[in-house]
Amino acid sequence: MLIDIVIHGDILCPWCFLQKKTLEEAMERYQALHPEVEFDVTWKPFLLYPTLRRGDKRALYEKLMSPEKLRLFTSRLQTAGARYGIEFSVTGKTGPSQPAHRLVALTLETRGANVQSAFLDALFRGHFENGADIADEAWLMHVGRTEAKLEDSDMRAALLGPGLGKTLEDEVRTAAIAGVEAVPCVTVQKKYRVGG
Repeated sequence: MLIDIVIHGDILCPWCFLQKKTLEEAMERYQALHPEVEFDVTWKPFLLYPTLRRGDKRALYEKLMSPEKLRLFTSRLQTAGARYGIEFSVTGKTGPSQPAHRLVALTLETRGANVQSAFLDALFRGHFENGADIADEAWLMHVGRTEAKLEDSDMRAALLGPGLGKTLEDEVRTAAIAGVEAVPCVTVQKKYRVGG
């Protein structure tokens, strides 16, 4: 039996990273009890801040919440992340996630869902643990090369060409029409939705 799961998320969202790890753990446990079940998990884009400009990550968070809320937010993330070995940090740079989403889509298209999942892990870890800028095309291409074995020419075309940009816009619009308003949002078998 194949269970179809679509995740709408944004690489700028730390809760999407945690949800991904939680879902992977749940699927692993379920498959241990039901080895005949397989999961087809696909990541789809959602843009939390479509007009975000590149800048300091801490400055962005400080703009969005009070110092006390930021302290609580960081504490909650660190506590939740510890379960999965994630050490959240609000250091480094950040920026718009559209370039990363383009490469996530390219990875699914050319390498499949399993490689897409590993690529997403590397993006999340780089951004949330190591302070990597999710909008830095050189860093994105490095991760694409090392984690997804993507070709430079394909990545440049995805980042600069109109094709995956139009696809990204269409998928974001389709998700909004379908009622996805927040992330993470998980849809199972095209009919059961959690979050979003």
